[in-house]
Amino acid sequence: MDLHIGEMNSTVRAADNEAMLTPRVLDQIVRAVIERLREHEARETRLAAERQLRRDILDDDVDTWRGRP
Repeated sequence: MDLHIGEMNSTVRAADNEAMLTPRVLDQIVRAVIERLREHEARETRLAAERQLRRDILDDDVDTWRGRP
């Protein structure tokens, strides 16, 4: 069986060395992910502390609700 190709289209994408997942690029990604995780953990810790009920605040609020200064 004969095959004749009259026209051919092709897509070529050029990539630089930074586009490849080299050990250096992988290290940069890992450092960035670790930093984001630390930021997220610190934020969650702050939010948990803000949500925590503290006895001294509750006592003041209860007295205020009862009409005591």
